[in-house]
Amino acid sequence: MNREPTSAPRLDRILELARRAAVGPADRILTGYRSPALAVEKKPDHSPVTAFDREAEQHIRQILRSDPETQWPVLGEEFGGDTAGSPYRWVVDPIDGTMPFSRGLPYFGTLVAFEETAVGNNRALVGAINLPPFREVYYAARGMGAHCNGSPIHVAPRRDLADCVVSAPEIQKFRVAELEAGYERLGEAVRYFRGNGDCWMHAMAARGALDVVVEFSLNRWDIAATEVIVEEAGGRFYQRPSKTVQGKFDIVFGSPAAADEIVRLLEFAPG
Repeated sequence: MNREPTSAPRLDRILELARRAAVGPADRILTGYRSPALAVEKKPDHSPVTAFDREAEQHIRQILRSDPETQWPVLGEEFGGDTAGSPYRWVVDPIDGTMPFSRGLPYFGTLVAFEETAVGNNRALVGAINLPPFREVYYAARGMGAHCNGSPIHVAPRRDLADCVVSAPEIQKFRVAELEAGYERLGEAVRYFRGNGDCWMHAMAARGALDVVVEFSLNRWDIAATEVIVEEAGGRFYQRPSKTVQGKFDIVFGSPAAADEIVRLLEFAPG
């Protein structure tokens, strides 16, 4: 449903709805987690999908429709959505990390974001990340700070880059992204690399357990919630158009000083 706003959305109300929507399908998702009966299919792009992804998105959409004052269009990973012409939209990833979910690994979650689209570049105003295996909900709204289960969170403190923990993919992803030389420089500067992706690592950067995350070729639903949560937690969030897949994004985010230094080492030009 597209419409012109009669007034600016109330972010406190939007945030509460985003939290409810992110948590809503958690119990149902967990019934499939580590289930021997879990069936995994392949999408046309060869990424995995399950019935739980689809059911979770339908559940989230139902919750978002429940508040008559927040009836904005929805863009979701599983069912898409026409959001053209609307100044605001919801962005939903029902199970971010379907691969670890399908393998019995706990590094998955549900992402719900609310963003403005009228400024040319999409900008998340509200975001929620629910991590069902950990019973943790991370959330933020512009000007309201970032929290996990009611407690304020903050990105990692400033420290030497050599002592930072950095989440980054394998070197071939850097090659495809035309950042191989930067990867070599990064490897010389950082001792501690971790290879997990998806929203669990995003949440860990927002709470300061990780210093920086680098990822490539992500969709808007993979990053919108993270953007506002990390920035409200005091961090930096850099993105650029993917070098490999049109419409996707490469990102670097985390503690300000460390993220700035890694962007410099990689020669990662945001845009």
